[in-house]
Amino acid sequence: MSISNGGLPSLCAMAPDGSAHHSSVSSSDHVHGYWERYEQLKYNDVVKNCLFEDVITRYENLMLKHTEYVKEHQSERAQAKEALQREQRAITNVAHLQNLLNRDPFILVLLDGDGMIFNANFLREGETGGEHAATVLHSTVQEWAAVSIVDCPSDVKVIVRVYANIKDLADVCTKASILTSTVQLEEFARGFTRGKTLFDFVDVGYGKDRADGKVAETFKLFLYDYHCRQILFGCSHDNGYARLLEQYTDCSQAAQRVTLLEGVPFEKELAGMPFPKLKYSGIFRETKINVAPPDSLTGMTRRVDSRGLNAASSIFTPRTATPLSPYKTPSSGIPQLDGALAQRLPHLRTMSVTSSGNTSDSGGAVSSWAAITRASADRPLTDIKRTPSGSTVELGRNTEIQRNRHGHRIDEPLDYDRDEVQRLKKYKMCNQHYIGVGCCHFNAGKSDKCPHRHDVKLTQHELYVLRMVARETPCKKGLYCDDTKCIYGHRCPFPRATEGGLRGSGMCLNGEHCRFGRAMHEVDIKIVKTVRAVGAF
Repeated sequence: MSISNGGLPSLCAMAPDGSAHHSSVSSSDHVHGYWERYEQLKYNDVVKNCLFEDVITRYENLMLKHTEYVKEHQSERAQAKEALQREQRAITNVAHLQNLLNRDPFILVLLDGDGMIFNANFLREGETGGEHAATVLHSTVQEWAAVSIVDCPSDVKVIVRVYANIKDLADVCTKASILTSTVQLEEFARGFTRGKTLFDFVDVGYGKDRADGKVAETFKLFLYDYHCRQILFGCSHDNGYARLLEQYTDCSQAAQRVTLLEGVPFEKELAGMPFPKLKYSGIFRETKINVAPPDSLTGMTRRVDSRGLNAASSIFTPRTATPLSPYKTPSSGIPQLDGALAQRLPHLRTMSVTSSGNTSDSGGAVSSWAAITRASADRPLTDIKRTPSGSTVELGRNTEIQRNRHGHRIDEPLDYDRDEVQRLKKYKMCNQHYIGVGCCHFNAGKSDKCPHRHDVKLTQHELYVLRMVARETPCKKGLYCDDTKCIYGHRCPFPRATEGGLRGSGMCLNGEHCRFGRAMHEVDIKIVKTVRAVGAF
């Protein structure tokens, strides 16, 4: 077999004589071999094509992913650039806000002026004293802040807000001989306000809880104000502020921002509050004011404890009940006595009539009391005859009830000794146990449930005096009570108000703080009938 045509095998061989002859290998085998070789080439082409297709497909996928990654990268770069810009703006804003927050830092001194009273030396100096008090308080607070407040700015301001009923506070200070005139306190308030630009002595006027309400709302307003670095809260005289402060006892931020300022010693509930406490000696009064209003029975003065001008004030709530009924008739400003008692005290009635002729209607009962005091200076402490100690006094045995023309119950007058009433009140004895129908807790063997004492042994005279103590509590059944054993009061025993905002209101000196209802203040005490009734309180 020869190879020609580029090395391809020849399909036939030539004879020596030039004639063609067939190879020993059959033509069919040659053809089959070509077909095999052809098929092999075809297979190789398929493998090659598959390889190319796979490569191209993979390349195409890579190109798609690359394109996607490029887009994401570009998006992220844009976002990163925008985030960087936002961060830069935020940093600028934070710096600006921090600058604003750090600007004008201040300390708030918040005082209830009805009980947080300035030292008498300041008050007596009037306007000059007010300016001096403002200067001393300002420098004292700044010195304390520099030492006690962390990171306290050197330019910290001091703001003082004092809320008080100036007129009534001035009256109290004058009666207690702290001031010689009510004008002195008004001048002090003006001087205090003018003493420093950020100091204000605010007159809230007369009204229930006006000072308390303003103090409480101001406290809430500034408590979480960032500019306010500390609140010095002057409220040591009034347990009522414990209700306000107990809302923030679990707040660590409030505990760091509030300091209780002491004037008079802290009341029990306030003393237990988890707030820092501070005392500025020499600036505020450290003892309660004691005034000596004339006793309405004897005309002699008596010592009364005062905590300011709040609901518990002795100025507005006399500690001793009295059978005096200071109801004025339309034609006279003279206080009237109970019928039976007036017969036993003609000298008091005469002095009251005499003194009223020299006073204006605005003076009222107070001017009469002053006249009684002067006229009775040489008399013994009490004119009322005492019930002999140890005498038999029938308590709760009456079967008759006295009523006026409106059917209102009129309590019988009681002779009493002022000192005895004061002494018995200190024991906090259970009225129902001793002179009533009996204490339900004590009778049930649960005396610890009753807050009053049951273990004091009283004489018949002391039981009698205890009835006067019980009269200070208004009866729940009111003016129409028909219980013959009732030990409580059915009309207000305190003197009628004849001065200030209460004048002409028909209320007593307690004003809106009085526990007796308004209807129990202007009761006709003329007895027109006596009825028999049986009941149990």
